[in-house]
Amino acid sequence: MTSADTALLDRLIPAGPPDPPSLRATNWLLTHGMPDPHDEAWRYSPVKEILSRLAVATPAQPSQITRAEIDRLAGNHGPNRLVLVNGAYEPALSDLEAHADGSWIGRLADLPPGTVSTAVPVGGGFTDGFHALNRAAGGDPVVVVTEADIRHDANGPAPAPIHIVHVALPGSEPQISHPRTVIEVGARSHLRLIETFTGLAGPTLTNASTTIRLDAGSSLHHQRVQTEAAGATHIGHTQVSQAAGSRYETSSIMLGADIARHAIDVTLHEPDAHVALTGLYRPAGHQRHDTAVCIDHAASHGTSTQEFKGVVDDHARGSFSGRIIVRPDTIANDAQQMNRNLVLKPTAQADARPWLEIFADDVRCTHGATVGRLDDNALFYLRSRGIP
Repeated sequence: MTSADTALLDRLIPAGPPDPPSLRATNWLLTHGMPDPHDEAWRYSPVKEILSRLAVATPAQPSQITRAEIDRLAGNHGPNRLVLVNGAYEPALSDLEAHADGSWIGRLADLPPGTVSTAVPVGGGFTDGFHALNRAAGGDPVVVVTEADIRHDANGPAPAPIHIVHVALPGSEPQISHPRTVIEVGARSHLRLIETFTGLAGPTLTNASTTIRLDAGSSLHHQRVQTEAAGATHIGHTQVSQAAGSRYETSSIMLGADIARHAIDVTLHEPDAHVALTGLYRPAGHQRHDTAVCIDHAASHGTSTQEFKGVVDDHARGSFSGRIIVRPDTIANDAQQMNRNLVLKPTAQADARPWLEIFADDVRCTHGATVGRLDDNALFYLRSRGIP
């Protein structure tokens, strides 16, 4: 790491005695540094442009926004809404019911003793410099905990989802925030979660981390929507750890920001776990959208499906990398992956890269990727019937 990199960390990481996880993250950064254009995992991301924006960013400051503006930007999905502005929890803008149903939502600092068994550092190690920077420079995370055996009557109404809204607001100079969310779903329980990343136009950089632990037999339905405004840079990381018989289903929608990258890392640690990932990215203008997925079948009898679609317009670029790992000494794993891209103009670009690492024999792994243009005859047919 260069002296310039060290100076950058000194500017972005708060002064004062760090807690042990923050110190570990800082030491990781000092050893490994930030991503560079030669990192294979960042192959399709504009790393130089991201780092140039990081170099001039300062820690985000508190800012004001109204409830009406949040409703306009993020929608209203029910009574359980938690709002963070520039990475800081805003209780006055949040609506949280008393969670007699066995769930708890709030800041880690307010977490009742014994509520979460992981003491929050769930998941594996750091995957890259931005992931470590989130832990080193971020403040108090928000935590969602569901106790064991929280089930709703199958014949009753579906439980309201928990909606976490991250708002990026610009200041007089470029700002960076590090929102961190920790989710734990207890054994045999079910949770519905919506994460929205949005904001107002201006030079903002969001470096977000969501860490999820699913206990045995639990399930999580997770919807992630990124609609940040012009001038924004979004670096997101979702890390999932699954126990035996757990199910993780997620949809990732990427629409906003000048530059956006979302990395999804899922590890099936124990047998009979299932993960289903779907996603859509829709870059236009000069946007750059990059999705990087890694699913690690570390145990037997796991299933995983990936289906991501891209629609790329103008001078934009949309990219997908899908990595599947099947570990030695595992059996009967089933992994399926598909990526489809539609390029609307000759100046647009789409990238698709399947990446399989299979170290076992008793497996079923399939993958496919397509990049295509609109059929001119079909387009003429639609336009002749008044469809623009």
